[in-house]
Amino acid sequence: MTLLFRCFGNTPFIKAGTGIGMLAGLTLILAACGGGSSHHGSESSCAARHGWPSDPLGTDSTRHLDASQFISVNQLKQWHRELDALGLRDTGGPEEDAYIRTLAGRLDCAGVRDVTLEPVTFPRWSTDDWRLTLNGEPLPVASYIPYSGSTPEQGVTAPTVYVDITQPVDPSTVAGRIVLFDVPNVTVPTQFFLDNAMQVWDPLSSFSPDELYSRPYLAIDAVTRTLDALGNTEAVGAIGILQMPYETAHGSYFPYDGIIRQVPALYVDRDLGAQLKGLSNGTELTLRLPAKVADTTTHNVVAMIPGASDEITVIHSHTDGTNGLEDNGPDAIIGIAQYLARLPQSALPRTVMVMFSSGHFAGGVGIKGFLQQHADDDLLDRIKSIITVEHLGAQRWEPDSNGILQPTGLDELACFFAPRIPSLADAAYRASEAADAGPVIISAPLNPDADAGKHEAVWPGEGQYFYSHNKMSDANYITGPNYLLNWGVDTVEKTDFQRVHALMMAFTRMVLDLSEVPGEDLSAPSATNGETIAPPEH
Repeated sequence: MTLLFRCFGNTPFIKAGTGIGMLAGLTLILAACGGGSSHHGSESSCAARHGWPSDPLGTDSTRHLDASQFISVNQLKQWHRELDALGLRDTGGPEEDAYIRTLAGRLDCAGVRDVTLEPVTFPRWSTDDWRLTLNGEPLPVASYIPYSGSTPEQGVTAPTVYVDITQPVDPSTVAGRIVLFDVPNVTVPTQFFLDNAMQVWDPLSSFSPDELYSRPYLAIDAVTRTLDALGNTEAVGAIGILQMPYETAHGSYFPYDGIIRQVPALYVDRDLGAQLKGLSNGTELTLRLPAKVADTTTHNVVAMIPGASDEITVIHSHTDGTNGLEDNGPDAIIGIAQYLARLPQSALPRTVMVMFSSGHFAGGVGIKGFLQQHADDDLLDRIKSIITVEHLGAQRWEPDSNGILQPTGLDELACFFAPRIPSLADAAYRASEAADAGPVIISAPLNPDADAGKHEAVWPGEGQYFYSHNKMSDANYITGPNYLLNWGVDTVEKTDFQRVHALMMAFTRMVLDLSEVPGEDLSAPSATNGETIAPPEH
């Protein structure tokens, strides 16, 4: 077993090549790091300490998945609780770095080979101090707007001005001012997703095409366009007013495209926003957001489970996030890897690559870095399919008449985004059916020709970067509940861990099924211009 990362400091052990077995002999003892994992063939004792199944599995275990051979529901819940406790794991920050190294240790413990940390360097914007004061009195700020800009240590003091962001910004009006603007509530009908549907799994008919879908993050584009417009003026600061109470607005973290803007900005809730808009002309506020920008190295985790061929099926999620749900995909993937690593190598038609990418909250720098690093070797050509999983087991919570989120008792709507390839769509449908996870819309890319830039997402998920930059065949399972992009929120109570466990098993089945699909059937285009791919036969 090779676990290739340094335990002390922030300097990674740089991988010299790719491919199974190329790193043999370059081993570091994780036990020296002070905890978490085993090494050198002691996976069984490591798994025993965690209470994981550890006996080798037979060939028949590829056909019949035994729930008792996966990590438990309680384990998934405990890991999720630990993620909530970490709080915001912004890209390249110490909390994300700790989680990355924890995941690498768990993969090693699960018996996965060649666990490597691949470095990616990017300009990280960060802050640990943000304040808004009126006449020296602090005001309750909901959050800061990431990558928005920076103030001096003492902040900036200036009068406010309200702007209607549906109209062009007048530079003369905002010069020397702190700009107030309303962050709109954006809604779309569910039919918007159905228009791109290849298949739908909704046995309980739990949503209607006419139902309105409203989530805070749908306003990301409005916020980015506003900040970009203000960046071309002499505005000294900005305050986005979220249309919700403080309890719901607190910890809001968007946009997260990693583009460093010029106007330092904060979020406030609707009540404080109304108060600020009602201030007399010339009343001054002090906005303090002393952010730093520094070149920072984060890491992708890449590991291999050898199969019968050098062709690769990837199971993938990301490591940065706002809370335990965003993103609990890696926790489930540890369970998937712990099962697959115990199968005979000959039972896996393809090698399985486990990838945990960083950089989701910095414009996809992790995947972009991965694609650049491997542009000149054969790794990308060997990848035949990718399964990206995010935000598993999310329960639907909706705002009540006061704007406070309340449980509905329903599963959150999920989408499985994938290019129009029948084998991918069929596998996604079967995974949704196997997990009894509904409703799930198996959707074609919303914007297939986009570059996944700040205004042009291919689809709302980390897997979009594989598709937009290399046209790789990625099937991306994702949910988007109201609380997804809030740090400091408890998501344990908002997550169905039985469902997470069922999805973990279903994605294991999906990995195995896609490993048997010929490569040419995973890349050939099919069904364009809204044509629906029929559900698989049963």
